[in-house]
Amino acid sequence: MIKTLFCGWLFCFLTLGNVSALEFYTEDFPPYNYMEGKELKGIGPNIIRELSKEVGEEPKITVLPWARAYKYAQEIPEVGIFSIVRTPKREDVFHWVGPLYTVRIGLYAEKANKHLYQGTNEENLDQARKVGNIAVQLGGAGEELLTTLRFQNLNKIVNVNKAMFLLLKGRYDLLETSDAYMSYMAKEEGISVDVVSEIALIGQYDMYLAFSKSTPLEVVQKWQDALDRLRQRQSVGNPS
Repeated sequence: MIKTLFCGWLFCFLTLGNVSALEFYTEDFPPYNYMEGKELKGIGPNIIRELSKEVGEEPKITVLPWARAYKYAQEIPEVGIFSIVRTPKREDVFHWVGPLYTVRIGLYAEKANKHLYQGTNEENLDQARKVGNIAVQLGGAGEELLTTLRFQNLNKIVNVNKAMFLLLKGRYDLLETSDAYMSYMAKEEGISVDVVSEIALIGQYDMYLAFSKSTPLEVVQKWQDALDRLRQRQSVGNPS
């Protein structure tokens, strides 16, 4: 009897010991996900923390350069990545939970060059195809979106935190990014956001938490259900 109980307890212990917590990857890209000292802050982590409480799990979050985080999220079983744009090319690569929030993505020029872009949005996009280089995040959604729009003058960068500074220094002709990023970085640099101008809109896109394809669908659904509950409570608490 005692031997049977001991074996049963040992089996449970070993089983539980082999259960690994979920791991999520994200990037240092303010104001969405960024490190401030040793603390991960931003819109994305705040939502993920709320979701974690709702789900009853606390995933390990690792901050990596985007290209590496994206690679790991495809190759490592049962992991998640946020905040990620759900593009046609990525649709079948992941399981999706969201949307978490929406971003506005455009092409930005130094204010002194704004006069070069005085046409319609399509005309300004066409003008942008002719410049020397447009900075885009390596492996980011902007690279895919602009390639789809027939852009061939893309300068793929890793360190997005210096992108606005380098745009103002003339290293890039244009920068693909979001209005929220521009506002945040202008504040960080202690300059007016008016020193740059959006010369063309690429679009507005929903951001998601994505799980690797090996993740069980019941896990994905659990996180989606948690998000739906949070949204429902927010809707009830903030009637229009």
